Amino acid sequence: MAKAPSDLTLNQVRYFVRVAELGSMTETAAEMFVAQSAISTAIAHLETTLGHKLFVRQRSRGVVLTEQGTTFYAAAQTILRSVDDAVHSLSPERLTGQLAAGCFTTLAPFWLPTIYEDLTSAHPALDVRLREVTGDQVEQLLLRRELEVALTYSFDYGRSIDFERLSEAPVYAAVGEGSHLAGRSTVSLEELADEPLILLNMGKSANYFLSIFQDAHLQPRVHERFESFEVVRSMVARGHGYTILNQRPAHDLTNDGGRIVRLPIDGVRSYLQIGVAHRADESLSRKGEVFIEACRSILG
Repeated sequence: MAKAPSDLTLNQVRYFVRVAELGSMTETAAEMFVAQSAISTAIAHLETTLGHKLFVRQRSRGVVLTEQGTTFYAAAQTILRSVDDAVHSLSPERLTGQLAAGCFTTLAPFWLPTIYEDLTSAHPALDVRLREVTGDQVEQLLLRRELEVALTYSFDYGRSIDFERLSEAPVYAAVGEGSHLAGRSTVSLEELADEPLILLNMGKSANYFLSIFQDAHLQPRVHERFESFEVVRSMVARGHGYTILNQRPAHDLTNDGGRIVRLPIDGVRSYLQIGVAHRADESLSRKGEVFIEACRSILG
C-alpha cells in the first residue's frame, strides 16, 4: 500500500529524475557527490511511498523506467520546476537550479560558447547544462523532458513543439579556390546542379538542402554525403565538389589548411529560420525564458 504523499521528499524526487536521465545510479551518485547507497535507498523509499515500481534494474543497461516511472518522471519534472520557480519568486534577481538546453550541432560552434558565457555571467548560481543535438533529436529530447529549450532551425517538429523565430539563416554555395566558379561574384542554382554536390547529410538538414533544388525543379548530382560540417568544407576546399551551407565561419580556412570560396546563389532565399524550440503544452520556467533572452540578444 502506498504511503501518504507527505512521506515523499524533494531529494528523492531529484535523485529519481537524474537517475531516469542518466540511466545509472552509479553515475547519478558520482555527479551529485553522494554515496550510491544513498541514491538506491532514496529510490526504494520513493517507490514504497508511491506504491509503484519506477525502475527495472538491468545489468547491461543500468536502470530503465517502467511505465509508471515514465508517467511519474513527467510529473517530477513539474514538481522540481515549480519549486525552482517558488524559490526564484523570493529572489527574482538570482536564478538557481539547473537549466537543460540544447543547441543544433552545426549552430553550436558559432553560438553555444557565447550563449553559455552570457548565461553564466548573468546568473552565476545557475547550473547551465548545454547539449549538442541533431534535428532528429530535438523533438524527442524535448518531449522526454531531457531538455527544456533548444536553439535550432525551423524544421517540422510537429504540433507538440513550439518554435520562436529569432533570425533567418542565409544560404550560400561554397567551392574550392581551384573551381572554375571561384572567380564569380554569384552563381545560379542551374549551374550548381551540373556540379558534384558534397552534401551535409544530417537528417532534416539534408532534406532542407535538397529541397532548394526540388523547389526549382532541379536534380542535383550528389557526389558524397558527410555528417560533419568541417569534413564537407574540407572536401570542397580540396576540389571534390561544391556544397550549400547556412552558417558562416569567421574565416574561409578549413581545419586541414584549405580554403573555400563563398558565393551567393542567384534568386535563392533561405527561408530557414533560427530560433528556440520548446514544448507547446506548458509555459517555460524562468530559466527557459532567460535562455531565449540570451539567444535573442545574440542572434536577434
